[in-house]
Amino acid sequence: MRFILLVLAVILVLGLLTTGFMLAPCQATASNFSANEATPIITNATLSNEEITPSKVAFQASYLSLSLRTDKPAYLTGETVAITVSTSVSNTRVRVLAQLSGGYQETIGNFTTSGIYTLSWPAPSTSGQVKFTCEGEAIVQVWSTCTRIVCVDKDCWWETYPCLQSTTVTGNAFYDIRVFSRATSISGSVNDTNQRPIPGATVYALNARQGTTASSDGHYEFSSYQLSNNYNLINQIPTVTETVSAEAIASEPQPGKTVQVQAERGATDVNFTLKRYFYPPAIDLSEFTFDTFSGWKEAKESSTWQNILGITIDGPVEPRKLLYGTKEISPPLFNIGNKKLYLITKPEFGRYFLELQGAQNTEYTVAAATTLNSYYFEPVSVSGRIEAKDGQRLRLMLEPDRMELKVIKPPSLLLLIIPTVVGLVGGLVAAYFLTGGKFRGLKLPWLRKTTQGRAQEKTRRKGRGKKGKKK
Repeated sequence: MRFILLVLAVILVLGLLTTGFMLAPCQATASNFSANEATPIITNATLSNEEITPSKVAFQASYLSLSLRTDKPAYLTGETVAITVSTSVSNTRVRVLAQLSGGYQETIGNFTTSGIYTLSWPAPSTSGQVKFTCEGEAIVQVWSTCTRIVCVDKDCWWETYPCLQSTTVTGNAFYDIRVFSRATSISGSVNDTNQRPIPGATVYALNARQGTTASSDGHYEFSSYQLSNNYNLINQIPTVTETVSAEAIASEPQPGKTVQVQAERGATDVNFTLKRYFYPPAIDLSEFTFDTFSGWKEAKESSTWQNILGITIDGPVEPRKLLYGTKEISPPLFNIGNKKLYLITKPEFGRYFLELQGAQNTEYTVAAATTLNSYYFEPVSVSGRIEAKDGQRLRLMLEPDRMELKVIKPPSLLLLIIPTVVGLVGGLVAAYFLTGGKFRGLKLPWLRKTTQGRAQEKTRRKGRGKKGKKK
């Protein structure tokens, strides 16, 4: 019996102790809740006048996420840069800075945003790398650990519990772009088909509406070529498409060339080979420029060179006369170095004759080329030497589909004597008959004998006639 009472007493004591522990307040331990933890469970060990409803708590991150981007990775000087800033926190104060290539730092903008913000900024006037820095700052409510006094009856103690507190968060973002200078160049050379330079050739950049002139060695350069905003990024370099064409006086037109012009690198070796109208292989007209035709206004009109015949004379000889058929013509004659050039505008089909004068055995070269209604005739040339004392004669045959240039050889001495003698004798005979044999000073026995015989026959015929009448 005593044993049973003892067991019941032990059970009662244990029950009282257990009940006491359940009625006594729990001692809370301090803890830090990270921003990613779930909403903590609020126990009943709170003051009666406090109440926390987890469903009303705004859960926010305890850090700031910033990003900065531009619409392109490369720009030209002075071009507008579009900048976009994104933030993960409401009411974020943002400052955007630009570090230029020369070490100068510029503030682009200060603003407050709750999401995405765009701004524009003109690219600097100097080329180089630009480093953007985006600095952000915001106030957020984050879970933290708070401490309070909890009292039950007369017993009080400190207790920690999870709570929301305001805190400042910051963030940074970085981005780099490259700024290229607009100024660049296009260069090359203009030569003829014999690889001789064509000084004075005009070269055009059609899209940029610029023009320049080739130097004495045929080189040209657009040294102040400016890239427009209408470019493409090729290998992260602004590149424009340009059409370059070249033309020269008395040269066959040539289609323009499409070239890619890169920022700062430009375009080099944009070369042209022009076919010259009046530039046969045997004659060097490298000095053929507009200045050659000073005083001739028509030379600067392209229509003039679409219907023109050029006859070039090279050598220590002088042109004496130029004829079209039997009619002497006087087209403009120009001196180009030691060469002479006849330019016949609006030529006609037919025969042209050129007479040269110079010392006997002097060598020369004559060439001709023409365009008729924009159709280009291949140049023809001929070389020779002055054979006659009074000069040399050449014939140029211009036909619808070809040209022919020949030297007219002077006739031999025998060919000159025979026609002269025949003509002289024939003339004397005719004069004798026309004068009835009374041409004084003319003594031709055979002719006189024949004449006398004819007179005697005539007298006999008259005598016979008289005798018949008497009978």
